[in-house]
Amino acid sequence: MIRTTNILAASAFLITSTIASADLMWDETIDGDLSNDYLNPTQLFIKGVNNHVRFTTDFIPEVDREYFTFTIDEGYELSAIILDRFDSEPISNLAFLAIANGSVFPTDPSAPDVTTLLGYSLPGITDVGNDILQAMGSGAGTQGFSGPLGAGTYSFWAQETGPFDDVWDLNFVVTQIPAPGALALLGLAGVTSRRRRG
Repeated sequence: MIRTTNILAASAFLITSTIASADLMWDETIDGDLSNDYLNPTQLFIKGVNNHVRFTTDFIPEVDREYFTFTIDEGYELSAIILDRFDSEPISNLAFLAIANGSVFPTDPSAPDVTTLLGYSLPGITDVGNDILQAMGSGAGTQGFSGPLGAGTYSFWAQETGPFDDVWDLNFVVTQIPAPGALALLGLAGVTSRRRRG
């Protein structure tokens, strides 16, 4: 009986661990530091709907910039970026997160040109649990965007803006775009349902 219980407990642990790691694109405590080279971002790969990137940024003794890139396949879209975790002191501190088209970042961080960016945001502790994608699309001076981002390759730049340390967990939510035929069927089903009720 004890042996059976131990086997069940071990199986449950393995299943939980597998589920927990299934949506993890990168974790610096496991995979090492993300690239600090804007011309050579770390290549990441989409895992499913939820895609977590976990890392730290600091400012001293030098600015710790993080660059990474991934591709959204045809038929899918980046529908949200959830700031699942942002630990920083002081709590009023803001960091920096930018997005650009392509697999390399288009601007030198020592003399950034915001017009080359799709968008950026200055996330802080008050943003934890929220979608910051649309705020990024409203970044002043950038190309800007609204709504989900479609198929393509995107690069990201994250860093601290002051002499503080931050712990991040970003969840990139990737969803499938319904085919036009599927949308038509949903509309037809709604009409049929209303007729039956009437």
